[in-house]
Amino acid sequence: MKKKYKDIRKNFLFAKIIFKPLKIIANKLLFKKNYFLIWRTGKAIGDQVLITGFAKSLNNKYSCKVITISNYSSLLSLSPWITKSISWDQIICFKIIYYSLKLIEGERIIEYNFPFKRYGYKSQLEAYKSGFFEELGEPPIWQAHVADRFKREIFKDFTGGLEITNNGKAKLITKNIYDNYPNFKIGIINPVGKDSYAKSKLYGFENYQIIVKDTKSKIKWLQVGLKKDKVLEDIHLDLRGNTLEFLVNIISFSDLVLADEGLLNHIAGSFPFINSYVVFSKFSPPNYYSYKNTITIGKPKNFSKLKYWEDYSEMSKIKLDPYELAKSIIDTEF
Repeated sequence: MKKKYKDIRKNFLFAKIIFKPLKIIANKLLFKKNYFLIWRTGKAIGDQVLITGFAKSLNNKYSCKVITISNYSSLLSLSPWITKSISWDQIICFKIIYYSLKLIEGERIIEYNFPFKRYGYKSQLEAYKSGFFEELGEPPIWQAHVADRFKREIFKDFTGGLEITNNGKAKLITKNIYDNYPNFKIGIINPVGKDSYAKSKLYGFENYQIIVKDTKSKIKWLQVGLKKDKVLEDIHLDLRGNTLEFLVNIISFSDLVLADEGLLNHIAGSFPFINSYVVFSKFSPPNYYSYKNTITIGKPKNFSKLKYWEDYSEMSKIKLDPYELAKSIIDTEF
């Protein structure tokens, strides 16, 4: 297996030499036209949402145009800082284009994904566990993916790059709630987190259920997520199974969001007037994922001294009282 990996790496390095003239020409052409091409593959939707904020930062710095290739082009197309959003489903000969982009990556062709293999790591998590996160200067997640290529100054005062659309469905829903319940706030909640990457980030459905029950007298909760997800009791509306465009809109018209660290927090990062509540976990430090409007609840006093980036199977979860978290939300909101 090691010999096979070495052979693949050797062939890739040889291909990079062959493609070097094309790399120079392609990047120079984009530089001349003042374009950036940003691309990423995979199912990590939260990470791909970050591309909208990256495009905004690049536009602020270079007054450029940005083309993206991603698995969630409909979501990225909601950003006014992205000139053209292309889906990988539209790409013919995926493998050829994928490897060609890797070979010609340069100043203007950017893979928005940290190249951990280039530094000898099997995964980004392994790199962070080894202390590489500290070596990079502990960059926030939106910079981490390109921390080896872009300086922190570009990401100063970073916010997401999504904007609401003309679809009035979400606005009508929230207007009806505000009209009928003027003393209530609207909260968007997703109690079912993604466990494919790190189960240690999951607070748990039962805990979110307690928070909803304990705050329902002041907050009208709207549940979002996949249609197959389990439904909370005492929510005001079940909005599972809607489109990503709707999710952006309904968040933009709400007062607060509550979920494990991930997609909802990254979407809310585009709308600084909304409080984004994230339940603390020992998986990643709060400064890694926090926007100006992110509020990490359940954060212990010694959080800055804890050891993060541990695999969920090796770590002991901090037990957070959902009643205390509910109180924290109410105290902040009211």
